[in-house]
Amino acid sequence: MENIKQIMNLFDSAEKWSAYIELSNYREDLVKYLKSSLCNEIQVLANSKLQDTGWIFEYDRNKLSLNMYPNESRLIAVSIEWEWWNRSDSPWHRRGVGIWVYASETDSRKVYEKMKELSHTLPLNGYEDNLENHTWYPFVRQIPASVFGVTDNVVSVEECLYMASFNPKQLALNIWHNVFEPFATKECSELFASVVK
Repeated sequence: MENIKQIMNLFDSAEKWSAYIELSNYREDLVKYLKSSLCNEIQVLANSKLQDTGWIFEYDRNKLSLNMYPNESRLIAVSIEWEWWNRSDSPWHRRGVGIWVYASETDSRKVYEKMKELSHTLPLNGYEDNLENHTWYPFVRQIPASVFGVTDNVVSVEECLYMASFNPKQLALNIWHNVFEPFATKECSELFASVVK
């Protein structure tokens, strides 16, 4: 309650309160704009960097789901599902990237075990086992705050998207280098496709 009182003290005039309400009404549109800018930049990067690697990059602008699939299979991906970041029931996925497995169509446990066997050849450093939390995400890791130009306690999608407001190319490049580039080889694509067969 004390925090609310302190916040309300910021609005010491009707004009300031009205400005706050007006900006609040644009929140969703602003976030959509930032998502769109970021998705466009990452798609441009993916189009140039994934040629002849055996990978496909796709995004869902509404959910801000960024996925890199092997050409040979849509059953596994390197995935940022930002819709999960703000959910209270998925603390394991805050500011996270995961290895996504289509658990309805394949056996997640077998995929997990095969990937563990291949961990010396796959760039899974920093990824944690997560199969017990969510069968669709057997491996997850938190993306470093520096990728988004924020402090380590920032985990919300909206705060992490701030860099997209003034430098979407740099944010896309940061995400690309940290999340997708380590996997963007023909060998990794083939290994990913092989574990879901």
